[in-house]
Amino acid sequence: MYSKNMFILKNFRDDLETVVKKNFINERTPFYFVSTIFLFSSIALSFMSALQSKENFSDFFPNKGNYYDKIIHDYSFVDKTCWYFSQITHHTIILLFFYFFLALINRKSEAYFKMIAPLAMTISVLYFYFLFPKQRLSLHQLPYYSFFSHFMIIFLVFGELFYINNYTFEETTHCFIFILTCLCAIFINFSLRGVWSYNLVKLDRLSGWTLVSKTAIVMYFFSFVFYLFNSYFKDDGKQYEIFVKSLMKSKMFFTGLLGLIFFNLFLYVDNKSNPPTKINNVSQEPIT
Repeated sequence: MYSKNMFILKNFRDDLETVVKKNFINERTPFYFVSTIFLFSSIALSFMSALQSKENFSDFFPNKGNYYDKIIHDYSFVDKTCWYFSQITHHTIILLFFYFFLALINRKSEAYFKMIAPLAMTISVLYFYFLFPKQRLSLHQLPYYSFFSHFMIIFLVFGELFYINNYTFEETTHCFIFILTCLCAIFINFSLRGVWSYNLVKLDRLSGWTLVSKTAIVMYFFSFVFYLFNSYFKDDGKQYEIFVKSLMKSKMFFTGLLGLIFFNLFLYVDNKSNPPTKINNVSQEPIT
């Protein structure tokens, strides 16, 4: 009787180990586990920092005052939470966290990664181009959550890209869905607090939509590069004919993309040829 019970227990343990290995543990599990822990800690620390911060930023004012010709005081939990989720960086980190968490429990969605990876790379590039120089800090002086959210996610994206299969040309445009979610968060934040995100994404004037168009161009560039890297170079150029056929079918899309590029080039040249003028010693900027 004892031997029979031990045999049943041994079979149960073996079956349980087989199920766990097949459904939860594979060679990528350690990478997903570490990524999930780091992303979660980054989200938790950045949210706690937002709730406890007493320092004013260009779009966040825990100290009451007259900013942008209006009285603003971000003192409540709602105000601080609204600001937090309006930050595109935090928006992206939360989306990345859900991807790696789902991958950890063996529910990975490659289609989801193809949408979020270009956004993550775009946010990193825009941060180091627009915001990092204004902070006058070295890279190692950034807080942990800021350093990880803008720099280390680059390695997470490329570390996962090698293991993504079946990247099709049509999927390169799917990343634009998250531009819409970011714009919705920015609109909601402005409606509740009266401040545009980063004081840069001003969707009530030309300069804000110009920045959105540049973001769309950069995002699609990364999405297209990921497609080439994953589908073309990994297959030794075997998909070249498929790529050309897909490109010919997307002439209307690329016409619109070229229109955005030429539009931004026109604005750049126009601003260079028409610099700000001074009227009564006051700098008069172009209306944007």
